[in-house]
Amino acid sequence: MSYSLSVVRSGAARTAKGIVFASALMATTGVVSSATAADKVNWRQFEGTTITWAYDIHPYADALAAKLPEFEKLTGIKVVPELYPDDSYWNKLTLQLTTKSPAWDVVGTGIQPAWDFAPGGSLEPLDKYLNDAKLTDAGYDYKDFFPSLRTALTWKVEDGQIAQGEGGNVWAIPHAFENIQLFYRKDILDKYKITVPTTPPEMAAACEKLKAADPSVTPLGVRGVRFWSSIHTAAISIASSYGVKDFVINDGKLDTGLDSPESIAFHKDYVDMIKKCAAPSFANDNWYQVVDGISSGRTAMAIDSNMFGFWNDVAGQPASGKIAFAPPLHAPNAKNFESNIWIWSLAMNSASQKKGAAWLFIQWATSKDVVLAGAVSGKLVNPPRTSTWNDKAWLDYASKPEFNNFVESFKTTQDRAALAFTARVGFGEAMNAWAVAMQKMVNGDDVETTLKALAEEIRAGL
Repeated sequence: MSYSLSVVRSGAARTAKGIVFASALMATTGVVSSATAADKVNWRQFEGTTITWAYDIHPYADALAAKLPEFEKLTGIKVVPELYPDDSYWNKLTLQLTTKSPAWDVVGTGIQPAWDFAPGGSLEPLDKYLNDAKLTDAGYDYKDFFPSLRTALTWKVEDGQIAQGEGGNVWAIPHAFENIQLFYRKDILDKYKITVPTTPPEMAAACEKLKAADPSVTPLGVRGVRFWSSIHTAAISIASSYGVKDFVINDGKLDTGLDSPESIAFHKDYVDMIKKCAAPSFANDNWYQVVDGISSGRTAMAIDSNMFGFWNDVAGQPASGKIAFAPPLHAPNAKNFESNIWIWSLAMNSASQKKGAAWLFIQWATSKDVVLAGAVSGKLVNPPRTSTWNDKAWLDYASKPEFNNFVESFKTTQDRAALAFTARVGFGEAMNAWAVAMQKMVNGDDVETTLKALAEEIRAGL
């Protein structure tokens, strides 16, 4: 059976020489202790079990799928992968978990969707598995994951709402992470003498210059689908530099900031940029189209997850060595940029009837050896373990010259990368509504009127 399932036509990996994520390494609460048993875990204890692992169609999934025969040989556990395109996957995941279906045992998720799933009991807390010496190998080293990633995936549920802080549960294990950057076809920008933009107005001007020089090239690739995934990349990163907040506290009560003066200013600039820069297919474009455009050269620039440029710079690909990197755009009057962070994670369905086998799979899939192998294969990027970033094999691979300035840009961007959203239940519904409003504004609806309606819709759900 073939496990090569990614729709992205490139594979690669990135890295940084001796990166230390100074600002990203936040202290954690230490709710999970390392296994103390000297003996190795019995990997055959659930032999003969079959589990289902569900994930987005993605190079991260490819990296893991390629290693499945090794897991099955090690454990005697059969893993059935179910991989779906992005929009379809999230809809199916919501249906599976909220209906308490036991069909999927292990699922891929991000932090934000997990905020909606955890309070309803759809996800299994993982602390007891991490702390069980019979189930977790002493060499697993949970604290090897970057502290910022562990912190983001640890929270309490209080009165049906998310509360981050001390004493929380671990709800998922990091599988890979990414920050948001601007990446661009260096060959195209050099040919037409276009300077890399730093603000939305600069981008709009660059797009008009590029369209005049070569109408066959789409200036900018961004996600525009009516789904929260189109907000969590370019939109929220740039909006944060304008001072936009998804949720705020007003007079002691939770409110949204999406109709604030800062939000109005951002949306006017962003919508103008989209109109002048994006493809006519913007409303239907997801990350697959962004990647395809930048790799083929049909698109000159993109604002999205940083790995996409890296994967297409790999030797042997048509775009190899042609994609360079820069931090995301920022407000014209901002002193600095902001970059949202996304963490792909592996979680356990609380309705699974095979939790022991499911945990062995999660543990194995996020182990040091498997993470390193995925990174060096060019697919599991960015790897979430500190040990990987200190490994010579990974550093040698990802520092190759065809990756241009990826390392430098990654260091610069990661220093300011952070979760840009407020941790709370209802994230998905509110952000989906924002994505719909964005399309309306791009199609010509008045910005202030649309944002007022969006804010009232969100307030009604608080």
